[in-house]
Amino acid sequence: MNREPNLLDHMQNEVRKLNINKGWREPDGSSLTTFGEYVALLHSEVSEILEAFRDYRLDPHTTENLESNGIIGKPDDVGSEFADVFIRLLDMADIFGIDLTYEYKRKMAYNWTRRYRHGGRTLSPGHEMPF
Repeated sequence: MNREPNLLDHMQNEVRKLNINKGWREPDGSSLTTFGEYVALLHSEVSEILEAFRDYRLDPHTTENLESNGIIGKPDDVGSEFADVFIRLLDMADIFGIDLTYEYKRKMAYNWTRRYRHGGRTLSPGHEMPF
């Protein structure tokens, strides 16, 4: 399939370069991490969203500046954890050859054909989650 590169492709390339530079991937872009390990790492990032929500709700938060040279502290709030999930997903899709743009379009096309609430399953019927 031939298509024009897009923002998602640019982001994926940036993640690949960063992970090679920081030693998380081999210089050729490959990885020794298995598919199952990547799924577990992605799952752990999703769990960190819940932990950040428990700590800060939806308020932005950055850890204190631990460096004296002006480096900004590590963000550890819900938004930054969402970004970690996205970064991990971009990396995983790149390694395993998944075209996220194509898959997004394919899945959304299908989702538009689904019934309203397609089955109506919820975790706790009749209860809204308080924020």
